[in-house]
Amino acid sequence: MRILSLSLLAVLFMTVNAQDKRTFIKAGKLFDGKTRALRENVVITVEGATIKDVQEKALIPSGANVIDLSGMTVMPGLIDAHTHVVLHPGDYDAQSLRETPEYRAIHSVVNARATLEAGVTTIRDLGNEGAGFADIALRDAVAKGIVPGPRILAAIQPITATGAYGLVGYSPYVFTPQLSYEADGPSEIRKQVRRLVKLGADVIKLYMESYEKRPLSADSLSGAMTYAPEEVKVLVEEARRSHVKVAAHAYSDEAARIAIEAGVHSIEHGLYISEVTFRLMASRDVAYVPTLLVYELGRDGKIFGPISPENKIKLTNTVEKHTASFKRALKTPVKIVFGTDTFELPGTNAQELELMVKYGMSPVDALLSATSRAATLLGVETITGSIEKGKAADIIAFSGNPVEDIRVVQHVAFVMKEGNVVRR
Repeated sequence: MRILSLSLLAVLFMTVNAQDKRTFIKAGKLFDGKTRALRENVVITVEGATIKDVQEKALIPSGANVIDLSGMTVMPGLIDAHTHVVLHPGDYDAQSLRETPEYRAIHSVVNARATLEAGVTTIRDLGNEGAGFADIALRDAVAKGIVPGPRILAAIQPITATGAYGLVGYSPYVFTPQLSYEADGPSEIRKQVRRLVKLGADVIKLYMESYEKRPLSADSLSGAMTYAPEEVKVLVEEARRSHVKVAAHAYSDEAARIAIEAGVHSIEHGLYISEVTFRLMASRDVAYVPTLLVYELGRDGKIFGPISPENKIKLTNTVEKHTASFKRALKTPVKIVFGTDTFELPGTNAQELELMVKYGMSPVDALLSATSRAATLLGVETITGSIEKGKAADIIAFSGNPVEDIRVVQHVAFVMKEGNVVRR
């Protein structure tokens, strides 16, 4: 009898202890990351780092740990598919020329926290702009809980043709820090992909065009074509061997088509892409990450500092053409994914959603682009991107209805990442 009593006590203790570890989140409105309609009066059960249940009008045990967000809209943490978290506000060239990678790594810790507190729980970081291995060091430190930040998939450095991407305007006798890993021809390209995978890259970034080293246009941003189709095919083939995805920086329609035909997973920026090419992307399941905001901030002198009259004209025309390209994409079934590239303003990521809606995207599609669609592109759809049983408890909340006013997502009041409350 005494043994039975002890057993019953043990069972009761385990039951109470399991309940103590659970958190019940009461959501007034819920966008789950997959369903287009908002749900009301939903209870999300979180245990440890994982969502255990999502129910409407669920019963909450007496004395349970409850987070009452019944006056707010709840949704999955945002996923930004294009960041450079190791950059910081200030002169771009000076960061590479005058600051050590170690100093910039400290900046990245601050940026990571600001990004997370703004509701971005996952990022794909597409090149640390010459900061050594600061991005993967930050990724690993966040994963181990040493510093707060979003889940990070890092590219380390992009692969480029010789001379295609680096600091510009300096004497050829001046040695400037390396911003990319240069590779020419199939054998060198294979070697660089293998090198990046060995170093720990989660994604390969490819520059299809040069970075304004030789201006090809007086009135808009442009770039000289670099890689031949066969070189791009080798890069993608080698990346796929290692189960690593490829993101292609491409401005022109020609560059985008070569990358698409080679099998890349996303086109970044795509300033001047035709509707036909967007339809080709849709048929090949290639995502479009437009990064609208960074060009508008540059035009307005908010991230690069004061700009010359000539560059003001260039950026003004570029924004107009880029906007037209984005509107063409909306006419097609291409998957559009949220990505900001706003490296000098960490925590302002959600402003990109406002522009996407301003230029014709529905608020629901904008939200999907920053949740489940972004998760699929990054290959983390089994981990995050939606609020459903078994996914990581990456949850944010804010006042207002994002379907009626997408700007409310810029004012996040609650952030949970993997079950840990970051902002409340």
